[in-house]
Amino acid sequence: MSKNPPGFCGKIIIASILVIISGCFFYSRIDSIFGANFAQGKELKNSVWEEEEYLSVLSGEKNFLGSEYNFSSGDEEKIDPEKKALENQLREIAAGYPIEEMIPYISEYDRKIAGLIVGIAKKESDWGKHAPSKDGKTCYNYWGYKGGGSLGHSLGYGCFASPEEGVNAIGGRIQELVNKKLNTPSKMIVWKCGSTCAGHDPAGVKKWISDVSIYFDKISKKG
Repeated sequence: MSKNPPGFCGKIIIASILVIISGCFFYSRIDSIFGANFAQGKELKNSVWEEEEYLSVLSGEKNFLGSEYNFSSGDEEKIDPEKKALENQLREIAAGYPIEEMIPYISEYDRKIAGLIVGIAKKESDWGKHAPSKDGKTCYNYWGYKGGGSLGHSLGYGCFASPEEGVNAIGGRIQELVNKKLNTPSKMIVWKCGSTCAGHDPAGVKKWISDVSIYFDKISKKG
């Protein structure tokens, strides 16, 4: 077996050390390059995401808490054009009368019910100009209604605490009668007479039907 020449082992050791040093330098350089690129890419991605989030807030798709507004699903309130048309018509008809503040509640009903509410109120109180009061405050009873209200009675008539309560009570009662096919002023004469008009002046009965019909016809037959 031949022996290695003098100094050969030393050269091997030096070469090995140089390889190790070169490898460390190369790895460090690669890590530096790719690490910087990765960090830059992550920063760019975060920047794009933040911009998209900001634009979402500006456009109204998201609020500042991050929850999404889904307008396409019908979350936003939709205005019923028929309801709006009815409300506008009622405001034109009853402008300046006490009943005007009740119009938002009256327009919640269909045209037939709304027509009876408005027509009867015109006949019974001239839309609130001649209505019962209690302790100096109106009872919001423009229909001659004798059922009880949350404030009891005044002069035998129901006394309500608010326009909304008054409309809901009257609208509910009229709805019950309409469900029983009493759906025109002539059939709704029970509002004036009760179960029978016997003993009532026939001319007065006829006039009641005629007067209520004026606004019932205007309101119920439009649309």
